[in-house]
Amino acid sequence: MEFSIGEAVFVDGKEGIYLIDGDVPERGCYRVKLSGLPVPSIEVPKSKVHKISTKAVEQIRAASDVGVENVEPDNEVRPVSPYTPEQTIVGTAREDVIKPLYLGQITKEQAEQKLSLGRTVVNDLLRRYREWQSWEALVPGVSGRRKGDTRLEDEVEEILAKAIEDDYKGPGASVVAVLNRVRWECNAISKNPPSASTVERRCAQASMRKAVANTQGPVAARDKFDSFPFGTVTQHALQLGQADNSPLDCQAVDPDTGKVLGRPNLTIISDDHTESYLGFWLSYAAPSRNTLANAFFMALQPKDELLAEFGLSARFKWMQYGKLSRLRTDGGGDLNAKTVLATLAKNDIRHERRMRPQSGGKVERKIGVVNRYFIQTLNGAIASSRKIARGENPEKLAEYSIKDLFILIITQICILHERPGEDGLTPNQRWMRDFGEKDGVIRTPPVVKDATQFKIDMLHQRNIHVRREGHLTLGLLYEPGPYWNRVGEPVTLKLDYGNLHRAWVMDKGLWVPVKLINADSYPKTMLEWNVERKSGLPVGQHTPEGLQAMQEQHHLKQSLLTQQQERRLQESRDLEDKMCKINQPASSSVLEPKAPAKLHQGPIPVMMGDDL
Repeated sequence: MEFSIGEAVFVDGKEGIYLIDGDVPERGCYRVKLSGLPVPSIEVPKSKVHKISTKAVEQIRAASDVGVENVEPDNEVRPVSPYTPEQTIVGTAREDVIKPLYLGQITKEQAEQKLSLGRTVVNDLLRRYREWQSWEALVPGVSGRRKGDTRLEDEVEEILAKAIEDDYKGPGASVVAVLNRVRWECNAISKNPPSASTVERRCAQASMRKAVANTQGPVAARDKFDSFPFGTVTQHALQLGQADNSPLDCQAVDPDTGKVLGRPNLTIISDDHTESYLGFWLSYAAPSRNTLANAFFMALQPKDELLAEFGLSARFKWMQYGKLSRLRTDGGGDLNAKTVLATLAKNDIRHERRMRPQSGGKVERKIGVVNRYFIQTLNGAIASSRKIARGENPEKLAEYSIKDLFILIITQICILHERPGEDGLTPNQRWMRDFGEKDGVIRTPPVVKDATQFKIDMLHQRNIHVRREGHLTLGLLYEPGPYWNRVGEPVTLKLDYGNLHRAWVMDKGLWVPVKLINADSYPKTMLEWNVERKSGLPVGQHTPEGLQAMQEQHHLKQSLLTQQQERRLQESRDLEDKMCKINQPASSSVLEPKAPAKLHQGPIPVMMGDDL
């Protein structure tokens, strides 16, 4: 092949730089991929593929620079691939092997040979591909910057710190003096000195940064004073959203008994551009895929039926809903689960992680607004960071059930949507700039095809095989559903940990509900089921009564063996007696035993052979 794998080339009739991904000699084509983007490979004739030369690059640059001065700046936010070209090539190459393995078309031994990997790595790749059928699940990781590394070299950092400490002090402290010293010391060790603006910024931060580092730690000082190459600029609603969880600052009670049940957890999804709330969920369960799925289920749908359900339609309005283009979260396991990432990718929602505290935090502030300025004013409120006074007992004042708190949060969100911000506009007014009637045209928010299927996609997933009796997982047996008479087939089962009495199986691209068999015999939530499963002995271990019965069984076996031996000996004796009776002569001919001979009296006679 003329080119090597991964080599950058030009393709006639196509814009951009492409990377060689493979050779197709039977069709006289090369397989190429667009550099920097996660797009599939395409086949192009070999005659249209050219090496990149300096002359060709200069011609393209000259052609592209024509009229640049008259071009208006483009502020549109465009997604950038989070993967390097090398990661993209490795991920797609792995998919070419793992996908047939997932479909059962090749064996693991063949996959190991093609990928030149061990069994452990192949099993891990197969597991990741089962959870997310995409080449992105197979992308190898990239080592990040090691802990303690800085943007400047260590020697330059030491020189700069020493120069600031020695020369930047007193009322006549001069940045020029520090800069000159740093330059000649860096020149002496053949290192590139930092720029004047960097030295000036470090000098301005020196005293304050040191004070913060001494009181709050070096991480807090870095977050407060260091710049970061990450900004968030949005142009329209639903362009960027955030999701997070937090305990609600209020105790909830049982509506029937009045018993305090504790603090529920609040999950919120917000929109950055309009600073509005898209949806939320309130649950006693710990933050998980279930709570996030329920919050998304509310965020994706209009709120008319929700308000009507609780009798709020006439007095409150909540117009925000729709599908986000990007979702930003922190590093929580529930917000970064494989099923969550796969669901977002399936519906063209790009997931991204917060790189620094400054790149997020809006959803945390929205949770704080609800908690601090509303929930903490209710009876039974308990702030997370407040010290409880002696004799104070917030549980005694609690009077709201989780349903009451759910309704109150809805009303508070509707009120917050009517509060103007620094630009003088309310979240509702910002929303109406992008959606609603304008110039005789009604624009509606983008939505997913089926919100219910979206919610089910996020739930916990089990990969099992169909049994004769149905679908068995975690000790729960569900009816076969559409897999009747299809024993042994692999099936994907989705469980709702908040309601185990229902589940879904994938059939023809859709989730089909199946019921739990003997549902009355099982608890409804996974939390209760786990407690019930773990409350007894481990599987296969006997109770003390069972162990005692095993001991008695052993003694019984030994006694039965002894009785059997005695019975065999008795039968042998009986047979012997019977044979003796058969061979014994008649009773009349039986001779009486002879009387013993009388003892000899007198001298003993001479016996023959005795010597005289």
